[in-house]
Amino acid sequence: MIKILKEDKKAKTKAFFFKKESTVFNKKLIDFLKKYYKKNKKDIRVCMHKDPSDKHHDMVLLQKRKDFYKPWFENRQMGTFPHKHLKKGETYHLIKGKIACVIFNNNGKIRSVFRLNPNDIFRTPINVYHTQVPLTEYVIYHEAALGPFKKGNSVFPKWAIKFKNNKKEILKFQKEIKLRIQ
Repeated sequence: MIKILKEDKKAKTKAFFFKKESTVFNKKLIDFLKKYYKKNKKDIRVCMHKDPSDKHHDMVLLQKRKDFYKPWFENRQMGTFPHKHLKKGETYHLIKGKIACVIFNNNGKIRSVFRLNPNDIFRTPINVYHTQVPLTEYVIYHEAALGPFKKGNSVFPKWAIKFKNNKKEILKFQKEIKLRIQ
């Protein structure tokens, strides 16, 4: 582990914070994310804010493609499950890979799909269901959002239960995304 980071042992997925404020997130840290992924095949994030109670959160995440699809329902805790925030948006700045940002209407129909390439930036609307779908083996992106993080901040739609252990629905969803981003 890099000496400038401390692990967040309470996080649901592997997460680190900087030991000091005002640290530059550089190529060395990108390489750390990739190395961790190659060894463990799991998602990881480095938080640039001081702690979960901060009023603004900046994180650099490595998210693998398969986490979105399998198993879908358990991923609601990892942010890849469709969700919305009643009082805040999120901004994604893609660093590596390709990702689709999917916006849904309140009934679960896909409203828009935005394909991001490295250096593209996307902001989710407030109070709108959305998710991210990695299109490459993994993606690395910077996410910025208002804090503090609280358990009830995300609202999960009832219509998304159709994906729980339902490979047919997941494949249908994947196909629609592929059609919409080409």
